[in-house]
Amino acid sequence: MPYAERIDKCERPENIPGPSPKAWEDINSHLGTNASNLFELINELGSRLFGHRPRVGDAFCGGGSIPFEAARIGCDALGSDLNPVAGLLTWAGLNLLGGGREVQEHIISMQAKVLEAANQQVKEWGIESNEYGERADAYLYCVEVKPEGCDYFIPLAPSWLIGEKSKVVARWHRAEGSDRLIPEIAYIDDQELKLYKAKKGATVMNGRIVDPFDTSRTWSLESLRGPQGLRNWNKEDLLTRPEDVFQERLYCIRWVKRNGERRYASPSPADISREKKALDLLRERLQVWQEQGHIPSKPIPKDGDKTEEPIRTRGWTYWHHLFTPRQLLTHGLIAELSSKMTDTRESKIACLLGIGRMANWDSRLCVWDSSPANEKGALVFLNQALNPLFAFCGRPLVKWDTTWPVITPKTIVDCRAEGKVQVFDARDLNETCDIWLTDPPYADAVNYHELGDFFLSWQEKAMTQVFPEWASDSRSQLAVRGDGDDFKRSMVEIYRNLAVHMPNNGMQMVQFTHQNPAVWADLGMT
Repeated sequence: MPYAERIDKCERPENIPGPSPKAWEDINSHLGTNASNLFELINELGSRLFGHRPRVGDAFCGGGSIPFEAARIGCDALGSDLNPVAGLLTWAGLNLLGGGREVQEHIISMQAKVLEAANQQVKEWGIESNEYGERADAYLYCVEVKPEGCDYFIPLAPSWLIGEKSKVVARWHRAEGSDRLIPEIAYIDDQELKLYKAKKGATVMNGRIVDPFDTSRTWSLESLRGPQGLRNWNKEDLLTRPEDVFQERLYCIRWVKRNGERRYASPSPADISREKKALDLLRERLQVWQEQGHIPSKPIPKDGDKTEEPIRTRGWTYWHHLFTPRQLLTHGLIAELSSKMTDTRESKIACLLGIGRMANWDSRLCVWDSSPANEKGALVFLNQALNPLFAFCGRPLVKWDTTWPVITPKTIVDCRAEGKVQVFDARDLNETCDIWLTDPPYADAVNYHELGDFFLSWQEKAMTQVFPEWASDSRSQLAVRGDGDDFKRSMVEIYRNLAVHMPNNGMQMVQFTHQNPAVWADLGMT
């Protein structure tokens, strides 16, 4: 008996289309994990209800999970979002994860070739290896300031504990005739470890700078920025200038010996020379790479809830200011090689996603996690913000073996999922779907339209080449946000448009999570 006929024989709740709970139990029991049976069922149910295989749409597709799952069970799927980063993720879900084993194996192979080519170039440059044959696998940086009344620069960090399991800390010492302190990377015992876990030696506490040699002397961070604020960096700036309030320095490197043993050390003069070489190599390529879209070139939008933070607190005005010269050099190298070596649309998109992953794990916004289970850098978006740090870390190319690949042999998903992806304002959608399943923005939701620009700054030009029909910016002015009349009016316009673009017996399902009853009332009115 066809599945749809079996369902018709079950009791169906009055006025609610679709199978009853009893019918679903019967279906699940019969289908098990047989995908072809599931496709047949979906097709028959859709034919009964709509006269064809059901089409499911999500007008706020974000990461693309709803269109992907709809396509995976046999529906025609439509994913749409205002932001092209969301469109990229949704397209990848349908065409990479849902592209089948052959597509995924080709992506794995292609990304491995790009990474190996980049690794060979970095070895030739000699910017990640030392004279002892060791390879760097972590760079630790800090900001330093020279407050009024202090005759030396104070390195800033809320903690100088580098590794809890390794029992490694940074200590600072005066150098005769110099206003720069000298870092000592020290291995300590359990008793001293407890003191450092309790913030011994911290030079930033409760919004104030603390003198490491006289804890009774403190300065307000805001007072250092002054009434006029900080100097805004220009497009050519890659490092701080001598006159800037906040300076920046490398204070520790973790090295890996040939036998795999790791050690922490303060930078030597040779290490500082390698930093300068990375800067020189970047300057040789900066203009061309920015023109080609291999590294960011656009300014950070002003007056955003989140994007204003790096401008106000550090003077960074362009997206590439959020990355060190070393990071820009290696990321740009990967992007250049990806553009030359990829041979399919799927592999190009996989590399674009890989570049986004690298940016998220390797920037000036990446905090060093000293906890015993980690001792490694954390990602930028630990929270939904762009937080400049006083102490941060960089990830050398050798550590990208887990960051760069978007698919690995262990994560291959042997399934097919096809669907259409658009980058559209939901108010302007003209596609008809039988079922609209949406998770809309609301009130104080995350400012994805701002945070997405962090990734778009790396992906924009290459994405436009692959998807010339897509908008090339986040169009943040059109984003639905807030909780006032504009928000309500936008939501009404969107859901009215979706209602127009569905059949009379179509369905809308809304996922909505919020603790404020007033926001639920607004949704109800919508």
